[in-house]
This record gives sequence, structure tokens and C-alpha cells, in this order.
Amino acid sequence: MYARLQTTRDVLNGPDTEALRAQVTEMISGHPGFAGLFLLEQLGIGWGAMVTLWQTRQDAVLASERSAARGPRPITLHSDDIYEVEEDWPGLAAGERPEAATLLYFDGPLSAARIEAARFASRERILPATRDLPGRVRTLVLFDPEEAKSAVVTLAATMPALEAIGQAAMGTELLPGEDPALLTGPDRFEVCRVVGYVTEPAPAV
Repeated sequence: MYARLQTTRDVLNGPDTEALRAQVTEMISGHPGFAGLFLLEQLGIGWGAMVTLWQTRQDAVLASERSAARGPRPITLHSDDIYEVEEDWPGLAAGERPEAATLLYFDGPLSAARIEAARFASRERILPATRDLPGRVRTLVLFDPEEAKSAVVTLAATMPALEAIGQAAMGTELLPGEDPALLTGPDRFEVCRVVGYVTEPAPAV
């Protein structure tokens, strides 16, 4: 599976915002290979992000072209990246609608040692500490092998649940063999409201 992570610095707060979000969600969920969508709005700033999931890389690449055939993009993109979905961890609240999310960015190029250290930490230390916490909907670990960069998306049913997940992850102790010099943390960290969410393709017309 692949993920496309797009961000904007446009702040949507007009009377047509909800209609615009619904229009974008409906359009994208009808594209071939669609596997999921999360519309995010950063707390306190209003900047937006959209994570879309696709069965193949080609589906992810062609999504913009297919959307453009429906009309001009209503916002200006700040960034637009395609990642491999390296890990997809459903939580205890997997069937619930997420209301909050965190976006962690690890800018590239990351060294091979840092990449392996992060993978080990995620699987062996952070996942066990957060796997069974109430309110965790889903965690996606994204990786771009061409630019050697990564992103992590965590979705939670409530903001308190999201905060508890973050505290649990930060409260873990390094395992034997882990090198803190290779675990420098994310380059950017965003806390968001989930303002749109789709997990199934739109019905064929």
C-alpha cells in the first residue's frame, strides 16, 4: 500500500468549507485504487494536511491527474509526497471515527543506521507500549526510499486518547543496544483535528 501526504498553508474557515471538504472526499474516494483518506487541520494554526491511501504507487501518482479532470484544485499545496506504507497498526478503537491525529516528520536523507534504529524502536519499544491503549484507532508508518525520509500518522478517537498515546511513547526507556545518538526524534510534530475520514472506496456510479 502507498500513501500520499499533501499539505497546505491555506486556512479554510469560510461558509463553504464543509461543502468543499465533502466534495474533495467524494471525488478522491472514487478514484481507482483508493484505500482511505484522512483530512487533518492543525490545531491553533488551521493549516491543512490530507493523507490518502492507495493500492499501488501508480494509483497514488495518477490521483492528481484524475482530480484535475474534474476542475482546478481549490487550494494551493505546500508539499506533496508519496510514501510506502511500511507499517499499518490498527488499534483497539479501529472501528471508531478518529477525531484527533499527530503527524511526525523525519526529514531525509536519513542514514541507514538511523532508519534501522527508528524501525527497531517503533516495533520493539513504542508499539508494545501503545498497542493496547484505549482510543487508538490506527498508526501508519510511512517511508520514502528515494529520499530516505519518513512520516508517522497516529489517529485517535479523542484528543485525550491521543495525548495518552504520546505520553506512553515518550515514557518508554531505551532497550539494550539502542543508541540515543541515532534516535533524535522528529524534525516536525503536528497535532491535528480530523475533519474528514473515509476508509472505503465510493460506490461505483
